[in-house]
Amino acid sequence: MSTLDETPGASGTQAPAKGVRVKTHPALCNGMGNCHRFAPDVYHLDEDGYIGLHLLDVPPELADQARLGAKVCPEGAITIIEY
Repeated sequence: MSTLDETPGASGTQAPAKGVRVKTHPALCNGMGNCHRFAPDVYHLDEDGYIGLHLLDVPPELADQARLGAKVCPEGAITIIEY
């Protein structure tokens, strides 16, 4: 176990990575697929090409991908909830 930089506020530390919660608004989705194109590990589309989820907890290692997928949605059909 390393003790280097484990104390909050210690010099050179980074805050631990946090996950995010994704909330989608399927009624706004027009099936453009940008979310899946830029974040395929987070956003899955149904057989018709529309967002296939409503609420999802995303682990820290995929949080940046989730944010990018939401950002590129032209309809604003994805909300990222930071926690």
